[in-house]
Amino acid sequence: MTDKIKRVYKFYGWEDADKVSPITPGYENIKDLYFMYDLLTEIWSKETCAPRMRDDWTTQNMTLGQCSITAFLIQDIFGGDVYGIERAGGNYHCYNVIDGKIFDLTSEQFGDEILNYKDNPEQLREVHFAKEEKHERYLHLKEALAKKLNKISMLNLIDKAAKGSIDAAAELAEAYFTGKYGDTNPEKAKKWAGYAAKKGSRPAKDLLDEISKQ
Repeated sequence: MTDKIKRVYKFYGWEDADKVSPITPGYENIKDLYFMYDLLTEIWSKETCAPRMRDDWTTQNMTLGQCSITAFLIQDIFGGDVYGIERAGGNYHCYNVIDGKIFDLTSEQFGDEILNYKDNPEQLREVHFAKEEKHERYLHLKEALAKKLNKISMLNLIDKAAKGSIDAAAELAEAYFTGKYGDTNPEKAKKWAGYAAKKGSRPAKDLLDEISKQ
């Protein structure tokens, strides 16, 4: 993932992006909106872009057509409200207001255009997701984020286990055995369970017994 220090952030509200944190359990690995933006840059795609804009979507303009599904996903994780700026044709460009601060993680698609973030109407997911294609794009983005977070969780466990944490080794063995973070891997499960069991982990010993019965 791109290092926060090396990346120049340009989305609206970036100055306060480290002042908000996830409020929803299960998203603790997302430190702030900088980290969230970094994750989004890895999962935004032509498939998550609004259909009417897909022909113009590129990796150089990855925020194009991503506003509503991104704003509601951020709301899922950080809370707050979603508002919309009315555009030509009656569509709304969605952004977030969290703890009184405005954040628009998809603002870069408008280049140098200055958007008006004052006195805009609140946007409701029930209205937006009444469009089946938009709801499907939202679910696709949310699933892609979950996969990224699972990978981060697995890497964190591997790092802790490699540094000698017995509890992490036992948890890692369980994850490999059950496929908690992806595909199952009995060999790696046995390896880490064996390591943790030798160090006195009772859960690891129990897991080894279960593995031997397979």
